[in-house]
Amino acid sequence: MKKKLVYIGFAFVHHKGGHAGYHQIKEYLDYDCVIDVQNFHEKCIKTKEDLNLLQRLCRFFWSHVIGSPVFPWYAFRILWMAMTQSNVVFHFIYGENTFLPLLKNLSRRGNKFVCTFHQPYEWFQMSEKNRNLLKSSDAVILVGESELNLFSQVVNVVKFIPHGICTDFYMPLESIGKKHMLLTVGNWLRDYSFANKVYCRLLELDPNLQIKVVTQKKNWNVIVEDDRIEKLTNISDDELRDLYRQSSVLFLPLTRYTANNSLLEAGATGCNIIISSDYPDNSYIPIEYLTLTSMVEEDALKGIESSLSSNYNASISTYVREHYSWEIIAKDTESFLCSL
Repeated sequence: MKKKLVYIGFAFVHHKGGHAGYHQIKEYLDYDCVIDVQNFHEKCIKTKEDLNLLQRLCRFFWSHVIGSPVFPWYAFRILWMAMTQSNVVFHFIYGENTFLPLLKNLSRRGNKFVCTFHQPYEWFQMSEKNRNLLKSSDAVILVGESELNLFSQVVNVVKFIPHGICTDFYMPLESIGKKHMLLTVGNWLRDYSFANKVYCRLLELDPNLQIKVVTQKKNWNVIVEDDRIEKLTNISDDELRDLYRQSSVLFLPLTRYTANNSLLEAGATGCNIIISSDYPDNSYIPIEYLTLTSMVEEDALKGIESSLSSNYNASISTYVREHYSWEIIAKDTESFLCSL
């Protein structure tokens, strides 16, 4: 009997309405049902300053009763399907944020609860609640492959399926010339204290270099103030794509080298890439297409110097487009979900 595939997900606010984010998969995979939990997610991330007294009291109550600041009303729709239908595969695209283990306990036999997890394994060891997300999943999709063995110790079925990218949007445009410019993009798993040390050395050694940093404002305070460093936030996808196209090199200082949008976006546009990390995970792009160094200043400086180029990197662009377009990733994901 054909499996019925159900999408449960949302777009992170900084990805909403844009071309980035894992939620893009629903535009390419033909799910039988889409359960959008955008409203739940956006209520969860509201700060105290955005809430009135009654909302704060409700948040306090739900946090202590169910462990979530907002009641997950979407769970009733999932539960109804899980109790009344068979051969349903529920795909929680951000399992850390939306999967409720109780749903599986109340489901009919034959239904499957599958989570795509984006956090490293150590995150799941931080609390019983996090561990239960793993133990209750019928299958797990990981967007990086270095920790497959760790997850396999807890979950019977673990599959590495890479993150995808909109390759019809992120592509080279050689009429936009390269500038003598270094770019850093992103927030998650970024070490901006280390990056700042590298920036300071670069500014001393290369007076003509421009540096642009696209990240949340909370990271700005660790980056030196200098006329040649421009700090940006909340820019459009078109603006970001132009920065990839203009930059000589993308520099990613990662506390853990794993799936991230900027790696694929920059690669698809033909930007040279250097990654500094002490925990390399070469799940995505083979080492011959980019530069990988340890998180040591001298190593990073040498890597950046060798990567700075006025030419588009056609080989990395071709590789990303051939392996990580959403069309390809959605097809692999659908095949896996239907096999369960």
